[in-house]
Amino acid sequence: MKSSFDSFCRLIFVFTVLSLSSFAAEDTAKNSSAVIEPPPAGAIILWNGHDLAGWKAVFTNAVPLSNLWSARDGVLHLAGKPMGYFRTEKTFSNYLLHIEWRWPQTNGNSGVFVHITGADAIWPVSVECQFKSGSAGEMVGQGGVDFPAPLISGKKRAKITTPSEKPVGEWNAYDITCRGDTIETVVNGTKQKFIEKVTVNSGAVGIQLEGFPVEFRNLWLKPLK
Repeated sequence: MKSSFDSFCRLIFVFTVLSLSSFAAEDTAKNSSAVIEPPPAGAIILWNGHDLAGWKAVFTNAVPLSNLWSARDGVLHLAGKPMGYFRTEKTFSNYLLHIEWRWPQTNGNSGVFVHITGADAIWPVSVECQFKSGSAGEMVGQGGVDFPAPLISGKKRAKITTPSEKPVGEWNAYDITCRGDTIETVVNGTKQKFIEKVTVNSGAVGIQLEGFPVEFRNLWLKPLK
């Protein structure tokens, strides 16, 4: 009888260990990805992984910051509403900007602003590098910013032809090179657009909230000579 009871206890123990291992593996898979790219030597870490020190919030409605964002396991979770953006308090020029993002749901829309200048506004004078699902890598001139590209709905837009972003729930890597009056976007290692003769060439960096939840990690900037 005792032997049967011991066997039963061992069986329960093994089942518990296997279950916990399975949950841990699922959690690890959910929060890890080969997309992670360690910051190079000399890089400026834009997000410290736990709060928004060094960033300013600009939104259409005055709401508690706790309603807009949270941080867990080195991931910045943005609610998406109300409309607005977080921007760096410092300004930059001539750099490689690296951002990793993923969508928790389909048909997401967001972007990263480079060369934010002038007064804070919705939307600021800047170049928006799109995160919008199916359009990551496109660039839009905001606030009258000009560059050689078609004028669509009153804004200059450099559109892509073949998306290179990953499915919903998977991490994407965005590399944006700003040098002089040129900007290049690379999504998951694929060059998407290159524009030149841009009428802004320095300013703050911003993360846009445009109605959809989005997650970020590993934000850094490497100054270029």
